[in-house]
Amino acid sequence: MSTRGWLSGVLAVLLWLVNSLVFADGTPQSSHVIFPSANSHTKPQGAVLSVYGALNRQAITPLFKAYQNKYPDVSIHYTEANTRYLYEQFLSQPTSRPDVMLSPAMDLQFKLANDGYALAYESPSLEGLPQDSHWRHELFSFTYEPIVTAINTDILAAETMPQSREQLLNLIRNKNHLLDDKIGLFDIQRSGLGYLAWAYDGQQSRSYGRLLEAFGTHQARLYTDTSAMLNALLKGQIFIAYNLVGAYSYQWSQQYPWIKTLMPTDYTTIIRRTAFISRDAQQPILAKRFIDLLLSPEGQHILANQSGITPISTRVNGPYSRDELSKLPHGIFRPIPLGLELLIQTDDAKQKLIYREWDNAMLSAPMP
Repeated sequence: MSTRGWLSGVLAVLLWLVNSLVFADGTPQSSHVIFPSANSHTKPQGAVLSVYGALNRQAITPLFKAYQNKYPDVSIHYTEANTRYLYEQFLSQPTSRPDVMLSPAMDLQFKLANDGYALAYESPSLEGLPQDSHWRHELFSFTYEPIVTAINTDILAAETMPQSREQLLNLIRNKNHLLDDKIGLFDIQRSGLGYLAWAYDGQQSRSYGRLLEAFGTHQARLYTDTSAMLNALLKGQIFIAYNLVGAYSYQWSQQYPWIKTLMPTDYTTIIRRTAFISRDAQQPILAKRFIDLLLSPEGQHILANQSGITPISTRVNGPYSRDELSKLPHGIFRPIPLGLELLIQTDDAKQKLIYREWDNAMLSAPMP
C-alpha cells in the first residue's frame, strides 16, 4: 500500500479518536491521535509508545509508519501541540509524561534536559551525524530548519520582493498604513519557538529594534503556530508573516505561488528540532528504538523525502535535504547552538526584559 493510501486509511479510522483542547479564543491547543498497532486486528492491545510533539501529523506519520513496520505490536499515542503548551504540560503532569518529547523550542528542551528530566542514551544511530547534534547523549537534534519570512505578493504592486530584514523594513515603510493589522508574528509569550527565534534576533540583528517598533506601530497580529499564520496569509488577513518555520512555509509556497517564502540574506536563523527520552518513560526501550530510527539513515531519509522536513544529516538525499536547502537563496546560515548558552534565554530576568520590550511595542496588537 502506498504511503498516501496508508495515511488516508489511518486518518479515516482514527478520526473519532482525535480529541482537541482549545484556548478561550477558540485556537486549537492540542490534539491527540492514536496509531493502533499493525497487528491490532488479530492481537490484543500490546505495548504503547507515548510521544509529545510540535511536529504536524502529516510530517510525523511516515516516521510512525516506519517504526510500526519494525515493531508491529506497538501502538503510538501522539499528542500534538504548540511548543509552550507541551513544555507546560510536561512539567505540570508528572504522572503522565510521554516516553519521547519532540520540540523545536531548543531552549525549553535544553532546560528540561539540564534540569534532569531526560534519560541518557548512547544511540548507535549518532554515528555519521554532526558532532553537535546531541548534548550529553540526552538531547538529540534531528532536523536543520531555516526560520523564514513569507509574503502575500498581492501587497507588492510595483515594489520588488524584499530579500533582507532591511529591505523588509523599507517595504513596511513604503506601504505604511496598508500594512496596519496586516503583519503576522508568533506571540512570544504563548509560543516557545516564537520566543526563541525572536530572542536570537535580538542577539544577531542590527535591525531588531526597528523591526519591533515597526511591528508595534502597524499593530501586528499575534499567532501561536506557523500554520495559523500561513492560513491568514492565504486569506489576505495578513500580507507579511515574520519568523515562520521554513519547512511548512516552503510547502505552502509550492501550493500557492503568490505566497513567497524567503530566507533573509543578511542572515538565516537555523533551528533544530530536538528529542529526548523522558526520565519517567513508561516504555524506555520503545523510546530508545524510536530515537534510533529518528537519527538513523532511514529516519533521516524519511524526513528528507516524505515528511518535508530538512534532516540534520548531511548524507541523505531528497527534495528537502540540506543539500537542496543550500541551493535556495539565503543568507549566512546561523544555527542556534545546542549548548549551555540556551539557558540564557530561559533565565527569568532575561525573559522579563524581552517580554517588557515586546509588551511596550505590542500593547495594542490584536489577537486573531
